[in-house]
Amino acid sequence: MGNGRADTGAGPPSTTGEGTVGTPATAAAEAEPALGRKERILEALGDRWSREILLMLNDAPRSAQEIQAAHRIPQSTLYRKLHELSEIGLVGVQRSVISGDGKRIELYRSLLDELRVEMRGARLRIDVRFRDLAAERLKEMWRNVGSEASGA
Repeated sequence: MGNGRADTGAGPPSTTGEGTVGTPATAAAEAEPALGRKERILEALGDRWSREILLMLNDAPRSAQEIQAAHRIPQSTLYRKLHELSEIGLVGVQRSVISGDGKRIELYRSLLDELRVEMRGARLRIDVRFRDLAAERLKEMWRNVGSEASGA
């Protein structure tokens, strides 16, 4: 899990923990310039649909259909927002499931464990701590193994 701290004011950006400015959660996000990523995170927080998607995906993984039903987001808008949030490393696919009719359904999850925006004087600082989806998948698999073993 990476931690990142980014200042958008004058002077060099600060860092914390193991990460650099807004430690990326995906390889695609790593290639993006830090300043661009900070601005995109702020834009995402300012967008109503992106904010609602992030909040819903913070508690548990959800399918696009669940998000759409809960918030009445137009389908094209929903997938565009999921793509944008994924590009900046704020949303990822936690797992895929197969529906009763054989379709693969992706369950999305917020990659944000904690996000703080702080303004002090002429500086705006973003503190981000990312969730480790691989670790969450492993915990879930072990819970399932334990459930199956105790039910046998």
